[in-house]
Amino acid sequence: MSCDNIMFEGQVDSARRLNIIYDDVERHYHVIASLTGAMARKYVCKGCNKSGTSDFTHACDQTCSDCMACTSCEFSNV
Repeated sequence: MSCDNIMFEGQVDSARRLNIIYDDVERHYHVIASLTGAMARKYVCKGCNKSGTSDFTHACDQTCSDCMACTSCEFSNV
């Protein structure tokens, strides 16, 4: 099983995030403590959930155009 693709992403307005993976053999959900470890990548974007080798080389449409923070910040277009 490859962890490169997010199968489901809930649309919840919350600052907290819970990553889980389903085990077909045990028929049980497990909490992913490290998303980068589970995907075997050095970087996973919080805005678009894509993995890569670095946050500096990742181009994301969810990045703030003013401060370059991943997920748009509240100070955009000031």
